[in-house]
Amino acid sequence: MPSLTYSQFITALKVLLPLSALGLLSTLFLVPRDLDLDAAIPFAQIELQKRLKNQQITAPFFSGQTEHGHSLILKAESAQPDLESPEETIVMNLMARINTINGDQYNVTANQGVADKEYQEIVLKGDVVMNTSADYTVKTSSMTFGLAEIRAESGNEIHASGPLGTFKAGRMALRPAKDTDVIYLFFTKGVKLIYLPKETTR
Repeated sequence: MPSLTYSQFITALKVLLPLSALGLLSTLFLVPRDLDLDAAIPFAQIELQKRLKNQQITAPFFSGQTEHGHSLILKAESAQPDLESPEETIVMNLMARINTINGDQYNVTANQGVADKEYQEIVLKGDVVMNTSADYTVKTSSMTFGLAEIRAESGNEIHASGPLGTFKAGRMALRPAKDTDVIYLFFTKGVKLIYLPKETTR
């Protein structure tokens, strides 16, 4: 899968946050060219200085699209560099959305994420929940989410519910099937389903 583009954010970042530690965010979050930077920061001067000192950016936003038409939107409450691991950024209260060319949609929320510049991915932690347009809800405590391609994979056991009932599995993966660009949701490693048939009307 081709990489998404990030270049528009670099210039704005140098103006907003002239801190070298935040250079990592330039590969993760996109700011439109026509954004009014003054209007986009409704902080008093003292508040702005505080955020600069803490090396934190509020309401970061990233969006991109693959050449096959799949799109990814990612936003969070805040983001700041990990002082112990310069290649990583800590993101709080995150929401991600994938829209595929087939019209499928995947919405993911998490308490926290750790974005890695080198691997172009973010590891979601805490209460990770994925809701799909096919009426599936997947819950887990860890999920790796790709930023350079459409992919996601649970780090441990998942619990889910859907049209067929409730089930759990050792692993969940969201990715293209082999030799195709169509995105599929896979459940593997010991899938256990409790089938709940729909009530029929007599």
